[in-house]
Amino acid sequence: MKITHVVTSTNIGGAQIMLQRYLAALGPEAAQHEVVSLMDDGSIAGPIRETGCRVTSLGMISPLSTLTAVRRLRAHLRRSAPDVVHGWMYHGCLAAWAGVAGRRRAARPGLVWGIHHSLQDVANENRTTRAMLRMMARVAPGVNLITYCSNASRVQHEAIGLARARAVLIPNAVDTDVFRPDPDGRARLCDMIGVRDDRILIGNAARNHPMKDHVSMVRAIGILRSQGHDVHGVMIGAGHTGSAAEAEMHKLGLSDRISMVPARNDIHALMPGLDLFLLSSAWGEAFPLAVCEAMACEVPAVATDVGDCAYLIGDTGHIVPPGNPAAQAAKIAQMIKGGSAHCMQMGKAARARVSALFSTPHYIEAHRAAYRQAIDGSTVTTSATRPIDLARAGKEG
Repeated sequence: MKITHVVTSTNIGGAQIMLQRYLAALGPEAAQHEVVSLMDDGSIAGPIRETGCRVTSLGMISPLSTLTAVRRLRAHLRRSAPDVVHGWMYHGCLAAWAGVAGRRRAARPGLVWGIHHSLQDVANENRTTRAMLRMMARVAPGVNLITYCSNASRVQHEAIGLARARAVLIPNAVDTDVFRPDPDGRARLCDMIGVRDDRILIGNAARNHPMKDHVSMVRAIGILRSQGHDVHGVMIGAGHTGSAAEAEMHKLGLSDRISMVPARNDIHALMPGLDLFLLSSAWGEAFPLAVCEAMACEVPAVATDVGDCAYLIGDTGHIVPPGNPAAQAAKIAQMIKGGSAHCMQMGKAARARVSALFSTPHYIEAHRAAYRQAIDGSTVTTSATRPIDLARAGKEG
């Protein structure tokens, strides 16, 4: 099969990283795939090309250039004639639909939408995103298959009108050969941020964005320090300099207890150095890849109850309400008081869970089956994808 992936951009983001890793895991099969970015090349474009997959960028720079980018996409898809067009994220999904709209069904490639965002509260989204969601609800009947990386996301999007019958769940995945325990990880991380290796390192890997609520993480670190715990926060991601979290860090006098590290491409080498992972997000998460990466490295997690975090973590960590630094601190303190042996046991259970449910082979198998269904209407029956069980979904959603 020839697959064309349509993405908003090839900048760093959870969905883009997942796409790049998926293509890399395909090996020689990646040559049958192509990525079309609506915007100019971003930092992920190079690594995608290294997989053997072609990348085409359409140069969209503003809303005014959207129509030009769509016209270019339509012409490109007619020339390349893929078997399946797979849209990633809202812009990419709508563009993928527009790229094939109007064709006779017999001449149209299979159309797949990949949803990688959750809608805890639509009011949190900006006006443009809300308009796109309304448009997606109107045109969704023309899509062959909609994949969701979390069941919570599926429930939320169907509530605003996306077609229920075409849904299939494909959770994000991690290459457990890359993200794995490393006895040298702690020394490497401590050396990089310049702290003693006897501190308890609590990490987070995400760009600065209000939905990530890094301010709550800073406050949780402050609470733990006030309780006498020798903790140090590590925030890895773009945009933390000059952020609200940095301002809160200075306000609480925690400059020597929190390190803010720019985005890096060697997260797999740093993640094993953490003692605990803290996801402080207030909304927007569907199936956070960083939590899965930490778990694969035997780092147990405390996460807010957003998206499918509760399902992802299971009984290998703790779930707390969003926007509640005191609850975050309380669960971290509980794990610290349980001792290092208890944390190590939870970390091993976390890796075992990822290996069993969220590893890369499952992800590849799931997409092959989904593409077949998009082309011929066959039922997805792999171990990695499943049609939604509505009774179970109501409980989880």
